[in-house]
Amino acid sequence: MNIIATADIHSPRYLALFMKSFKEINVDPDLIILAGDLVEKNNVSALKPVYEFLLGKYSGKPIVAVYGNEEFRGYEYRYKELYREFIWLNDEYIVLNIKEQKVAVIGTRGALDKPTTWQARNIPGIYQYYSELPAKIAKLIDEARGKGVDTIILVSHYGVTYKDLDGEPRSIWPHLACSRFEKIIVSKEIDLVIHGHAHNGLKELVYIGKTPVYNVSLPARGRVMYIKFEKIRETRKTSLDKWFK
Repeated sequence: MNIIATADIHSPRYLALFMKSFKEINVDPDLIILAGDLVEKNNVSALKPVYEFLLGKYSGKPIVAVYGNEEFRGYEYRYKELYREFIWLNDEYIVLNIKEQKVAVIGTRGALDKPTTWQARNIPGIYQYYSELPAKIAKLIDEARGKGVDTIILVSHYGVTYKDLDGEPRSIWPHLACSRFEKIIVSKEIDLVIHGHAHNGLKELVYIGKTPVYNVSLPARGRVMYIKFEKIRETRKTSLDKWFK
């Protein structure tokens, strides 16, 4: 499965870098993933050039998007209204048929081990939401498995582990990821995890058990990422082509 993935475009801030990356991409993707913070400060209209570019270049390909903290809560409907061809997932999943396999993509903003000060003051119920989300995602995985899917992909804006946060100040790690997702990743045997948010994360790829976890944040990677994912007889394999250095 050929996957193109990115996050933290913060359009228009990193829009030029986003566009430049595709000059080096010559793969035909089976799936495109946008892992949140696609615009800057809920500038809904700033997603238009990204939307039009991807639809023009990859017509007919599934494009799955999740919201980040820059796509403000309560405005999800605006993104769905304006960018209907994207598959928006908000603590939900979709089953896609890719290369004769059933692939479940579960999408979420994710959770944090500790809400930011702004979140604690401005988002009612955020502590409870973050506390309950891993279990909610686990239930979604079970539901998808019950539909006979071959592969489970988790897409979260926020990180799911501290293992790939090197490069970020250690003091803010609890504000960047929810480490409790590690248990879910292992126990539910998620096949692939893709996230963003950690702009300074030095590690592109880490493993939680046997599961590859990619930080595809555009400012961290300096490019849009190509992930070649292969699952053979329950053995997960991934490789990363580094074409843009």
